[in-house]
Amino acid sequence: MRAEQLQRIINQSTGEREVAQFLALHPEIVRYSVTKTAGHSAYVLKEFPFGSHYKADLVVLTSYSGVWEVHLIELEPPDDMVVTKDDIPSNRLNKALTQLNDWKDYIDKNRIQFRCDLTTWCMSRDLLKWIKGNHIPSNNTGDLLNSPDTMIKCFYYVFIGNREKISKDARRRMNLLSNYPIQILTYGRFLDVAKNFDEFDADNSKNVLLTKSEE
Repeated sequence: MRAEQLQRIINQSTGEREVAQFLALHPEIVRYSVTKTAGHSAYVLKEFPFGSHYKADLVVLTSYSGVWEVHLIELEPPDDMVVTKDDIPSNRLNKALTQLNDWKDYIDKNRIQFRCDLTTWCMSRDLLKWIKGNHIPSNNTGDLLNSPDTMIKCFYYVFIGNREKISKDARRRMNLLSNYPIQILTYGRFLDVAKNFDEFDADNSKNVLLTKSEE
């Protein structure tokens, strides 16, 4: 069962490497953890490099109605405190937020190069493999991912901490620190989606909402 395995990793890990390996084997969990629509095309990338200094742990792409969404994810340890006793962000969370803002600044200034890099990786290193054939990513309306005329919306996430060990006040602080298009989430989001998939696998005749989450 996906959820049992992921729960064990979250509870026992002192770093993000093991959970990153699990998610790379189950990219469908990553996809539905950050997207809300079915879309026309979907891709999941691992350790995607862009610019000369940046690398996203995971990237999810999906397209719909002439728009591409790009969700860039930074993974931090599941055992991080997230918010200190003094109600301030942990050192790791502060660094992660700074990094996401750097990503955003780079992408805003280098959108054409970013599109081209994404296109190359989607064609060669997609983990989902829902799209057959080695062709430029496109949706049903013919909007190519690498076209300067295609609308792209970027969203940024840091996943950090164990939801079961974080107080309501700390989660409230996390929500206050989130600033669109940047969002802070615990690993509970991945766990919820894993449980949704387990429920669907147990009875695929049920109408299971895969994106359902407490986060």
